[in-house]
Amino acid sequence: MSRHRLFNSGTFIPLVAAMLLVIAVACGSSATATPRAQAVAATNTPVPTAAAQAATQAPAITGDAKYGGVARMSAYADTKDWDPKGSSSLSSIQAVSQLYNQIVQMDTTDTSLVVCDLCSSWETSNGGQTFTFKIRDGIKWLDGKDLTADDVVFSMLRYGDLDASSGRSGLWRNYTLEANAGGVNLIDGNTVEFNLQFPSGAFIKFLAVDYVKVLPKHLLEAGIDMNQAESIIDNKSGSGPFVLDEYQRGNFYKVSKNENYFKEGRPFFDGIDHFIITDTGTLLAQFKAGQIDMSNGGFTNLSPTQAFQVEIDTNGAMRPVAVSPSADWGLMMNVKKAPFDDPRVREAIQLAIDYQQWNSLVFDDTSGVGCPLMGLAHTFEECVQWPGLRPKDGPGGAEDMARAKQLMADAGFPNGFKTRYDVRQVGTYPDQCAVIKEQLKKALGIDGEITTYPSAAGYSLFGTSREEGSAGDWELACQGEGQVVLDVDGIMGGVYRKGATRNYTDWHNDQVDAWFELQKVEQDPAKRREINKELETFLFTQQDNHWITLGWGILQWIIGEDIRGFNAPETVQTHFKHEDLWLDR
Repeated sequence: MSRHRLFNSGTFIPLVAAMLLVIAVACGSSATATPRAQAVAATNTPVPTAAAQAATQAPAITGDAKYGGVARMSAYADTKDWDPKGSSSLSSIQAVSQLYNQIVQMDTTDTSLVVCDLCSSWETSNGGQTFTFKIRDGIKWLDGKDLTADDVVFSMLRYGDLDASSGRSGLWRNYTLEANAGGVNLIDGNTVEFNLQFPSGAFIKFLAVDYVKVLPKHLLEAGIDMNQAESIIDNKSGSGPFVLDEYQRGNFYKVSKNENYFKEGRPFFDGIDHFIITDTGTLLAQFKAGQIDMSNGGFTNLSPTQAFQVEIDTNGAMRPVAVSPSADWGLMMNVKKAPFDDPRVREAIQLAIDYQQWNSLVFDDTSGVGCPLMGLAHTFEECVQWPGLRPKDGPGGAEDMARAKQLMADAGFPNGFKTRYDVRQVGTYPDQCAVIKEQLKKALGIDGEITTYPSAAGYSLFGTSREEGSAGDWELACQGEGQVVLDVDGIMGGVYRKGATRNYTDWHNDQVDAWFELQKVEQDPAKRREINKELETFLFTQQDNHWITLGWGILQWIIGEDIRGFNAPETVQTHFKHEDLWLDR
């Protein structure tokens, strides 16, 4: 076994289970420090009835904590969205998160806990179906206007708009009544109420992801385009720990400390300079030269081996910190276009891919088995025995290849066909597509050129297939979906629901939707797993699907020796405010 193999079918599930079983409770209060609230249990656990979660102290400022200094961080891609409404762009929220606040957030010390951000406390009632949040007094927007519960509700109604893509900012709406029909209510100037369809412990975690930012109502109502960095700078938009000072498209964005931040003693940095570095050679050189203090997130464009090598080459001055599991690596198929609308072609492709070779060549044997539901339904031990996923040189491998060729012949493509691969020039996506392309060419005669795009341009290309009646301008693509919450609901909201962040053809299936609705309300974990096994079996067969799961990957933050206060997040989509980090130099 490679020394870099971080998990396999036997070790991955216990790790996920340990991450999900969070049951601690914190309580207390403070008028000025960062609020906390109750730890949230596994996402299929109902919230307690009539329970109150009070704010508590911020993580203590230790005697070693220091103020000052400008941190230097790398960004893996340019920012696509400066407004998080409907956004599915990780590179964007890494930039936006430090400018705004949320109702609640994931804690920065015990990163499995949900704690207050703008709220001072929350309580549940109505059998766990009503969440009531108290918004703190005295919070100001950068332009001096008061931030109130009215801003909070206005933002939530934008994200809860069923006519707009949910993105990652609106995943919580799977649990509430329709937002503008009782799902989100303004009670008074300091009180916001959410009403759920059923008791759910998942709701609060989806509300806590970094995308669910509260934006200024008065600027949005004035018609200010909050999706432009220039608008944010010119109109002093923000409430968060840092202020956007400068943005040079494709090169960098710079922020400085919000001197009037409502959390006493935060932030520690005087500012952060974010350098957009898409070339891995340049990034490695910058790390080795000590020009970058840390990566702004676990997605860095580095392969696992490159990340490990950084620590060796810098004598430990830079270290990789894993977030596991992080990404659903997938082959996207445009099912609005022939021949990918044919289930025989999709199944043939799935059977012909050599997942073990892909894992070895691209991820140094660190990627988990390609179960569509990440081991949260069938175990990895079960999935690895399935046709296609089982090794090509093992029992059943030759049978899988023969079946794939027969399916192609039945579909009218005995000698394959020409296609195209479109891929964002981000991370390992080009490498993934290069391996898949050669495998499918050799096995089935499916051939086509690979075209790479800057991150934002790639997103725009994939988005051409979302419009009703439009087939779009792409056919095959290698893409990942970074997990928001470690739960089947998160996977479904990212890949398999209509409007999901990586469902660019807006594919949907009535039976899949029915399974989703059934499992999300099931409170018995064993019964829920059985429902999800049925769901997963259907998705895997490619009877009706748009996505082939290639594997489950680990992403790694790169943290310098001068950075203090960092604790690995539970998923790749959180902890970009950086208000609790400091420099020790």
